[in-house]
Amino acid sequence: MAAAPERTRDRMSRVALELFTAHSYEGTSIQMIATAMGVSKAAVSYHFRTKEELLAAVAEPAFNDLQRFFDEVGAEPGKAAQRRLALKGYVSVLVKHRGLLALLEQDPAAAASPFVREKMTHFAQRLVGLFIEDASNPKEQVYAAVALGGMRNAAAVFSMFSDAELNQYLLAAAERIFGRAAPRKSRASRSPSSGR
Repeated sequence: MAAAPERTRDRMSRVALELFTAHSYEGTSIQMIATAMGVSKAAVSYHFRTKEELLAAVAEPAFNDLQRFFDEVGAEPGKAAQRRLALKGYVSVLVKHRGLLALLEQDPAAAASPFVREKMTHFAQRLVGLFIEDASNPKEQVYAAVALGGMRNAAAVFSMFSDAELNQYLLAAAERIFGRAAPRKSRASRSPSSGR
């Protein structure tokens, strides 16, 4: 069982996410968080010296889950069955942290936080490498980045769906996107003996 200070920090993080989402990161003060929790501003500042530290605590569970996801699936694209399992795991992470994703989608100040930006950049690059077989192909890199960004965006904006529904719809979309047939070679790249 979590110790009392840890439970308090967790509760502060949950309340902070709710207020950041309702009033924006910049529009939420430490005093607002303290008032919502029924504690003094000093009590919040005891656990989090700055609002930036509080935002990092709000985002950290999602990044920890992403790290666990990579620890489990590895960092290289696998065969179709492995890729499907990886998609399933990634979609689960997106759905679990949809509240944070909604905040980062609608609030540029929160998304621009150095902690958040550094982690997002790091994991975005790893995700692209995981879901494409030809990591040296710029066209495929861009395709994967757009697809993954779309999945993240969908997890953030479709609040009308339950977690189970969103998980189902996101996974179906992801399988269609990443299960597409390999792109055909253009006419110019075919060998002379293959055609006119």
